[in-house]
Amino acid sequence: MIKRRKSHNYTIFRNIRTNLRQSEYSSDANYLLVLTFLYKYCSDSLKDYFLSVVEDKEITLDEAFRDPYYQEVFRNDAFHMFGYYINKPEAYIDEVINNEYPERFFLTSFVRTFFNNIEFMPNSNYEKYFNFLFESFKSEINLKKLEFDNEHNLLYKDLIYSISKLDLFEDEFSFTEVFDQICQSRYMGIEHDPDYINTILTELVCATKSSPIDVYNPFLNDASSLINLSDKFSFPYGKSYGKCFDKLTYCVGMVRLFMNYFDLDGVFLEFGNAIDSVDIDGASYDVIISKLPQIGGWSSRISNKTQNIELSKRSKRRKLENVLSSNFKMSEKSFADDAQLNDALESLLEKMDMDLGSEIEFNGEYESLKDSEYLFLINLINNLKNDGVMVVAIPQSFLFKNSLSTLRKYLTLEHNYLDTIISIPDELGRSARPEIICVFRKNRNSDNLLFVDLSQNFKTKKSSNALPGMFKRNLLLSEDSINKLIDVYKNNQIIDKYSNVVSISDIENNDFNLSVSRYVDTFEGEFIQLKDLVHEKEEITSNIKRLNKKIDEMMDELNINF
Repeated sequence: MIKRRKSHNYTIFRNIRTNLRQSEYSSDANYLLVLTFLYKYCSDSLKDYFLSVVEDKEITLDEAFRDPYYQEVFRNDAFHMFGYYINKPEAYIDEVINNEYPERFFLTSFVRTFFNNIEFMPNSNYEKYFNFLFESFKSEINLKKLEFDNEHNLLYKDLIYSISKLDLFEDEFSFTEVFDQICQSRYMGIEHDPDYINTILTELVCATKSSPIDVYNPFLNDASSLINLSDKFSFPYGKSYGKCFDKLTYCVGMVRLFMNYFDLDGVFLEFGNAIDSVDIDGASYDVIISKLPQIGGWSSRISNKTQNIELSKRSKRRKLENVLSSNFKMSEKSFADDAQLNDALESLLEKMDMDLGSEIEFNGEYESLKDSEYLFLINLINNLKNDGVMVVAIPQSFLFKNSLSTLRKYLTLEHNYLDTIISIPDELGRSARPEIICVFRKNRNSDNLLFVDLSQNFKTKKSSNALPGMFKRNLLLSEDSINKLIDVYKNNQIIDKYSNVVSISDIENNDFNLSVSRYVDTFEGEFIQLKDLVHEKEEITSNIKRLNKKIDEMMDELNINF
């Protein structure tokens, strides 16, 4: 914290935090905050690059923008390197602040300047996502209201000014860290995946896949898991996919991916709920990584008809792919990358005129899965490539809830998808609804499951992202604890009171109860066999009878009657 106190960005961050605390914070300010951070990031990134271009030239940046040759160079470089272009120097955030901040209509001018002067390649994902943010802003904030000098608008002006003074290139307390801390604060209320969850999920994926290409988070939240995974591999992987059903959280997730150097043309996000439909353009994935929400009630079952159709369509498509692979030696990669082949397959499925809702592959006792609250989980697994892995944090009730017994049987005995189950220490979770981590894999070559109990043997450390006085203490597993977990996971090790490898037949004998405590014994006291306990009870009973008989005899001899 000593270094942070000397940090320029940290000082400004504290000012922003103070303003938010002391004012009647209005929720519509959330979109203005996100928009201003994005404007600052886009503006300073481009300006810094353009200054480097003219650094050794006898020309200023203003002069270069008036020169047709440099205009064309700037524009082409911006589209190629950044995905966007701000078309005049007066539209850069520092210029807008310097020239228009004292004006009465500064807020509306500030917003419109950004909207009207940023350009994108036509039909690019950059244009799609930025326009979604702009339209969300317009729907949440009436621009006319920004023209009045009221308390809220003065707060907005102060926030914009403070953000504009942040240093985009500071390492000590980075610009993106300031944005993250504001988003995760109670003022914005963004759905944020806890660091301890993201750390475990990321490490398990890295232990399984050396170079993922297509990664999907069906419950995106603020995109933390995709960003963590990218950081672990030191660069963004091929394509990133995600769904989010909260508008503000969706916007924050998009902006965070953008600020963390994701090429948005390789990012495919949908504003929607994965419980309703997990599909994104029929894509298949190397990795699915997510923290699953608490599921239950009518809301999940209402969407099952769509999920059933989706599952059936994917099953039929997979059969077509298998025919093409076996007869024409087509690779799985060609199905993922060849757009024309994908269009032809989709067209063929439509021309076959199938009733996609009538041939769901759940027969006999598995018919009940059509109404399961976790039907989307089966759909997610079916979205995996043949060598894919899905690592999810899931409510612990999934392991033993009676109504999910058939689902657990389907995922273990029927399809052998479930690979590993890991309990999370209560000290980390701090939740009334504890979670566990599940690893699902396709084409497993083992009939055993690995169970790991982290409730006893672990060490923690404090997250580097936690700030005193504003955010809850967020613990992580220490490096030693993570290394031990990954070593056990990779080698399927059995360690007393820590991990166990259990056959599916043993799980079947336990009625498909997957509770970790059932298979990993962490009891520290002396273990007593039940038969020994029964024998001891019989001995005590016999001794009591013998003693009572002796007492009765003594009382008779003494002629004592009651």
